[in-house]
Amino acid sequence: MANKNYVISETGEFPAQYKVLKLDEDGIYRPIFGPDPDLEDAERKCAEMNGERARNDKGQLVADDPSTPDVNEAYVGTKNPTKKNTTKKTTAKKKTVVKK
Repeated sequence: MANKNYVISETGEFPAQYKVLKLDEDGIYRPIFGPDPDLEDAERKCAEMNGERARNDKGQLVADDPSTPDVNEAYVGTKNPTKKNTTKKTTAKKKTVVKK
């Protein structure tokens, strides 16, 4: 499972307020969104920041539509994973030595 840098926190007050926290390099969570009284907004923002996979009503993963190259429908929000640039290594051919 992927490491999530963003989590949702409840303030502990009544009525409930929700914040989205980001894990910094020093290991401390800092608020970046909220407080918001709506948990769905906080979950949407957290999913957007983590770049989670999009799901349909049945809970199945949604595939990317190839007809829209500028939009990736397979992920919720704007933080989509980037494709790694892989280069194929070529091996040098062995030289054959002809003996006379």
